[in-house]
Amino acid sequence: MASLTDLANPEYRAPVGPECTMGILLKELDKKTVDTLNAAMTNPHAPSTKISQALTDLGHRVSAHVIQRHRRGECRCARES
Repeated sequence: MASLTDLANPEYRAPVGPECTMGILLKELDKKTVDTLNAAMTNPHAPSTKISQALTDLGHRVSAHVIQRHRRGECRCARES
């Protein structure tokens, strides 16, 4: 949530679109799992469909499409950093 100081700054831009599911998940997972997930995300030989299935097996429903968008930096996470 933006503070009044943030809103007064002419550089401020409100986030557009829904929050990235991967961004939410990365905030919720423990460090070891985040490190493993980040390694899988940067592995060009790990298909997004397999990462999606592995996350689903751990109880986290994340579609391959969301993973692909996050990998390309086309999600809200990239715009907020």
